[in-house]
Amino acid sequence: MAEIITTDDLPASLQTNELVDVLVAGANARASRVAPCLVSEDPAPTDDQLAEARLVLIGAVKRWADAGPGALSAQTAGPFSQALDTRQRTGFNLWPSEIEGLQDICRSAGDAGTGRAFEIDTMPTDAGVYGVDYWWSSPTDRATF
Repeated sequence: MAEIITTDDLPASLQTNELVDVLVAGANARASRVAPCLVSEDPAPTDDQLAEARLVLIGAVKRWADAGPGALSAQTAGPFSQALDTRQRTGFNLWPSEIEGLQDICRSAGDAGTGRAFEIDTMPTDAGVYGVDYWWSSPTDRATF
């Protein structure tokens, strides 16, 4: 697996986290899955693309490391109450905005295979869809005009 970020890319305060190696490996693996151009060899990503991807992944790893186990705390004052829940329920996932950012880096590289409009024909071949004029007919029962 190609490395987009390494432990050395992280701030010194994060490098001492006990899970830092696992977090970095997970971030690299997820990024390579959602934005394959970042680990491609043909064409290889540019230095600018890797720098931008590093920024996204460092932010995600920092968020994961800072989240810790979290806690649930509640306060009550008279008829009012407040609950603060910082527990990590969804695991260590990239946010949708981070995924979009990584995929946008690939789109900006001119990756012709992604992010383009496309069409899927869901009509069976025997439905008689042979042109705009014949959409209502079947191949066995053609109306003549």
